[in-house]
Amino acid sequence: MSDLRSFLERVRQERPTDLLELEREVDPRFETTAILTKLEERQRSPVLVFKNVKGTKFPLVTNVCGSMGRLAFALGCPLKEVSVRYAEGIDAPIRPVVTDHAPVQERVATGAEVDLHLLPALTYHEHDADKPYITAAISVARDPETGHVNLSYHRLMIASRNTTGILIEPGKHLDRIFQKYRSAGRAMPIAFFIGAHPAWSLGALYSGPLEEYDVIGGLLRAPLPVVACVTQPGLFVPSAAEIVLEGFVSPDELIAEGPFGEWPGFSTGVARTPVFHVTAMTTRDGAVFQDVVSGHIEHLILEVPAIEYRALRNARAVASGVVAFSLIAPFTSVVALHKTSEDEPKRLMDALLTTDIQAKHLIVVDADVNIGELRGVLRAVGLNTLAARDVYIYPDEQGTLLDPACTSPTGRTSKMGIDATRRLSPARRAMGNSVPSSVLDAIDVDELLRRRP
Repeated sequence: MSDLRSFLERVRQERPTDLLELEREVDPRFETTAILTKLEERQRSPVLVFKNVKGTKFPLVTNVCGSMGRLAFALGCPLKEVSVRYAEGIDAPIRPVVTDHAPVQERVATGAEVDLHLLPALTYHEHDADKPYITAAISVARDPETGHVNLSYHRLMIASRNTTGILIEPGKHLDRIFQKYRSAGRAMPIAFFIGAHPAWSLGALYSGPLEEYDVIGGLLRAPLPVVACVTQPGLFVPSAAEIVLEGFVSPDELIAEGPFGEWPGFSTGVARTPVFHVTAMTTRDGAVFQDVVSGHIEHLILEVPAIEYRALRNARAVASGVVAFSLIAPFTSVVALHKTSEDEPKRLMDALLTTDIQAKHLIVVDADVNIGELRGVLRAVGLNTLAARDVYIYPDEQGTLLDPACTSPTGRTSKMGIDATRRLSPARRAMGNSVPSSVLDAIDVDELLRRRP
């Protein structure tokens, strides 16, 4: 079975240095984040299993997807082929299979029995709200018009025993679904599952015409077993998840949510967000609560395959010579291009900056630039870019509320594209400095170092 438990056991057996289990009591307020931070300072990023969390009976696991090596291990591919394997899963989707076998419904609490305060009360950063958060919950919602099922990550702020605030970013798929329910004056049925195999997490981050459950099947090379929810029978959740929260989002009710330290490394302010009403909480026996510590390695790594796939797909649709894409910093990306016309860089900017809410700054360089090496990228900007000619400003595009520079309550922002490619027919020919290869080849560096006084 490909679920969180089986994955953790495989890591325990086959990659034991990749998993750290703590028996002592830990405080969910700051301490789990502090432990992860200290490990990252030592260049360590293991799965962390906290068996004794203060104030809850649930053990806590975090940093499950905290290294590209573990993502490769989960997908059964070499490290350098994670993005290739991700694309293969999308190209060969497999529909989920409905089952009556539902470990996640071994324990069911509904109505007045629901109590979110039983979960670990996690607070991550000193400027966060004084209410605990759930960060690794994957939502399941169905479009009321098309029937299309959407999976996506959304943070939940626990407000009471059976309600949370939910951040639904404008421009995201779930927002489009929610707006259809709002327009009809109806509450949106929704479920969240917690405790996911890495392939489930990667599939949930897919963006495109397919349903995410089908992508997960492609990544697993097998159909994902799903089961109907108890109180929202029109929605289906992975049968082997650890915890499921079922309920609805009210069409008009809002709550003050935040501040919260998000993945770019900065705290977002307080916003008015929709309210999620929990009608059922179902769990496995001995359920494990999964967590993602915002702004740390796992949060940054997990989205890379999906972002790269989405960007390359959109870029190659307008410029077949695109050879590589890299997210080099929050909201800042580089595309390497075999340029065949002078307007190709601008077409790439139009394709990415106007369609992707997380694309804010885009640099286009020639294909011979190593986009994984920042100095080379900046060299291309310095040598090839004329600001008046090659810098393009997009003054009003949809961005994300998670950008600390964004001041719009709806996430509208300005964006920038930089053409750092060489001119195809330069007005002034510049020759790069070089030393004849015959002279270079004759130099024995080892001999020079041996002669050092």
